[in-house]
Amino acid sequence: MTLLEHLEELRLRIIYVTIVLGILALITFHFSLRILQFILKPLIKVLPPTSHVIFTGITEAFWVRMEVSLYAAVLFGLPYIFYHIWMFVHPGLTKKEKKIVLPFIFFATVFFLIGCVFAYKVILPIGLKFLVNYGGKEMSAMPSIKQYVSFFLRICFAFGLIFEMPVVSYILAKADVINAKWLIKKWDYAILGAFIVAAVLAPPDVLSQFLMAIPMILLYVVSIGVVYIAQKPKKEDED
Repeated sequence: MTLLEHLEELRLRIIYVTIVLGILALITFHFSLRILQFILKPLIKVLPPTSHVIFTGITEAFWVRMEVSLYAAVLFGLPYIFYHIWMFVHPGLTKKEKKIVLPFIFFATVFFLIGCVFAYKVILPIGLKFLVNYGGKEMSAMPSIKQYVSFFLRICFAFGLIFEMPVVSYILAKADVINAKWLIKKWDYAILGAFIVAAVLAPPDVLSQFLMAIPMILLYVVSIGVVYIAQKPKKEDED
């Protein structure tokens, strides 16, 4: 396959994914109010009785529901998205590697959802409690719905992508881009990188940053094992 053919295939797959996400977004928009209520739960729990979530622009609430619908469509469309990602790299794989498309879709989807759930259940309650109470008694929290939803989605999708580390490591190992020995040698850089990413993406309190960095380090350890297993059969075949 030439470069132009590869780019044409990429364009078509992006179109397919966009069409499906558009259809899903129309469906999820019908349930966008319920989804928004689910998103607001972690914030409502930490807000004092005198505080409320507000919107300041006439169209702000509408566009927030549109944004929520789109991200919900992406979440429900993950298996389809991962399928097209796999099929795009399909020509560069061996016959044996092409057969693992279903496990790839399954594990990529599951790991992403686990990351989102971890952010929702662990990181957001701690981070939001710190941020809301940071103003003290002198200031009342009146968070904007637009700012909160953007913050919520950024945290959840960041954790979803972080939890894809073992899956991405497996693909890179199969492509001979990385190996277990190389990952072990870069252990110190991985720890440093985890805390840098946590400092950028997590809420500003130290506990939330640690809760983000520690899973990243553990996932790095898991990735080492995944890479070792992914490349071990190849070495045995060569022997």
